[in-house]
Amino acid sequence: MGTSARRQHLQEIPPQVRSLDGQTVDTSGASWAFRSSIDGGQLLVLDWAALDKTVVLSATARHSVKLYLADRLTRKKTRTVANDFGMFLRFQRWFTSQRQTLFDWRHLTEGLARGFLAHGMNTADKGNDFSRLRTFYEWCVARSMDGFDTSFLRMLQTITAVGNSKGHHVRFRDPVRGPFSPDELLLIRRAIVAGQGTDFDRAAVMLHLELGHNALATLRLKNRDLLRFETKTGVFYQLDVPRVKKRTAQRETKRRPISNQLGDLLTGLRRGRPEDPLFHWLSSSGAEADARSSMRRFAKAAGLISPRTGKPLMITARRFRFSIATHMAEEGASLFHIAEVLDHSDTQNVRVYVETSSSIADPVAKATDSALAPLVRRFQGKIVDSSRGLKDPVIPASAPHLGIDHMDVGGIGLCGLDVRAEGPCRFLPPISCYPCPSFAALSDGPHDQMLKSIERFLETGERTNDKRILMQLEDVLAGIQQVITTIRARQGA
Repeated sequence: MGTSARRQHLQEIPPQVRSLDGQTVDTSGASWAFRSSIDGGQLLVLDWAALDKTVVLSATARHSVKLYLADRLTRKKTRTVANDFGMFLRFQRWFTSQRQTLFDWRHLTEGLARGFLAHGMNTADKGNDFSRLRTFYEWCVARSMDGFDTSFLRMLQTITAVGNSKGHHVRFRDPVRGPFSPDELLLIRRAIVAGQGTDFDRAAVMLHLELGHNALATLRLKNRDLLRFETKTGVFYQLDVPRVKKRTAQRETKRRPISNQLGDLLTGLRRGRPEDPLFHWLSSSGAEADARSSMRRFAKAAGLISPRTGKPLMITARRFRFSIATHMAEEGASLFHIAEVLDHSDTQNVRVYVETSSSIADPVAKATDSALAPLVRRFQGKIVDSSRGLKDPVIPASAPHLGIDHMDVGGIGLCGLDVRAEGPCRFLPPISCYPCPSFAALSDGPHDQMLKSIERFLETGERTNDKRILMQLEDVLAGIQQVITTIRARQGA
């Protein structure tokens, strides 16, 4: 049967289709353009000229591909359709490297199918391209399209296609693409407190540090999504974060609490009407790239150097996401809790965090703690001798709110804060003193007693206290240990 006769069995491509999320896509031209989401996101283009210029696929083969993707737009996320189109481009390039004959889908053989799968296994996608091709073939068989055979589909379904490896950056704690180490997170938090970088860049970093969501969700945030509440106990903020990887046409959000510091910053940066973008300075066509650039500028402005690599710290939205989930797993959170925070519909993609939390994280931490200790100092102050004339106020070794009281053994050190110029301390002495650069630790202060008291508090309060408080106390413990180590080293010398 000739090409023109076979084309008669193919229906016409509609001039436009309505995507799953409600976008109207013009399918009459040489390229189809749409956004990754209806309320913003990357501009995705299916450039049919790229598929036509090599003239590898026959006219019938190209027409069936267009029919398939036009239907996929109504059923799948737009990014999925763009990935499908990319598969056809890669298949065409691979087929061109194998032979020069004109290809029609009736020419697909088991040898070609397995060859394309083997080719894909050498790429990052592994067998995903083969799976996409098989789904296309199944769609055509279901519609009884000419040149597609049911028995050949059964053969394709017997071939196992291994997908791309998931979670290897998390599993092996990649120092550039995996979760941040505790020391790296500490450096980022310090830079935020110090007000490093521009307000715009710092807002992007703070948002992902606190929530760990997808960069596309940041672009889709609107002014009305930032909520401010005033209560008798004070002011607090919440954010309605758009859900990204959901196969629904309606815009869905999940309400998340954010810090007052971030809430105040976003309120000051907000411009326009309630429906306008909250992060109005990010490009509507390149949210991910803009977010990466923003975070790199912040890291450069703050001079952040990774203790693990000795190079500038690579900050990305994905790394914050990995870090939050990894910490939750190490704290004993369930798969369902981690999936809820990361906004996954199931637990399939979060198992890697639980699987590696005990088998790898603990040994890695133990193996690297001693090596990293000199690189990231929790104790930011200095050591002074008690015999010197003391003009600054002495900080008592008493923290009754934590059940720590050592009034009979003197103070832990001096506070060098200029109250008149900088105002009173905003933190919680004496616990907050050890990581503070204004702190001067007394060489004969009761630092050992403070260390033991906090360790007892951590042991008894693990189940009842806020996890964030416990995390902060871990940094305080490290600071006290560095004070004790420094004093002992001086005494030994």
